[in-house]
This record gives sequence, structure tokens and C-alpha cells, in this order.
Amino acid sequence: RNELKLHEEKKCPFSITECEHCKGELKLGDMSTHLSVCPKMEVSCTMECGKIIYRKDIAQHLILECSLVEVKCLLGCEVKLTRSELKIHVSDNCAMRLIPCEHCGGSFKFCDMSSHLGVCPKM
Repeated sequence: RNELKLHEEKKCPFSITECEHCKGELKLGDMSTHLSVCPKMEVSCTMECGKIIYRKDIAQHLILECSLVEVKCLLGCEVKLTRSELKIHVSDNCAMRLIPCEHCGGSFKFCDMSSHLGVCPKM
């Protein structure tokens, strides 16, 4: 009798159990398959950025947050770099970033500044 109870509670692949992550009910025998797709299971970012996130949130993390995902420059220079490198690129390195003319105070793209200086009214 005790062996049957133990079998039903702990070993029987047809006994119903609860997933500790999503709280869904499923057969014990289906648990390992379920854990490989459970949306509430915490997993590491697939880009290996170090973040631990729910499996269901991986796509959103990659699209909006992951520092290691390659993105295009927001200013239109077509450079591709990681999201973590983007802020410095836009502020310091992008040829399309706006910089002020030290003579007239107007804002011009970095790549256009030398042309502007040739016609700047305050030069």
C-alpha cells in the first residue's frame, strides 16, 4: 500500500503535478518537455549579455534591451554596432551627429562642418 502511494505521489508519470514556474498542472512524465518551453522559466539571454529573464520575454529583451544585439545607428550613418556602443557612437563618433559652429552658433552635421566653415557668415 505504501509503495503504491509513493508511486502515485512521486514516480508515476501519469500523476498530476504543478510546474513551479508557471503553476500550470501537467503530468509528471511531461515535466521535462514542459520545462524546455515553460514561458515562466528563467533563462539566460541567448546573446549571453548576462541577464536572466523569463523565457516568454526573450524576444522583447533582444528587441529593446540587450546590450549585445547589433543595431544600426539612429542618426542614419548606417554603421552597425552593439546597443552598448550606440550611445558613445551617437554622441562622440557619428559623422551625422549635430555639432555647433563655434563662429555662428548654428548646428550642423559633423560631416558637413568643413563645408559650412567655408561659407559661415561669422568667419
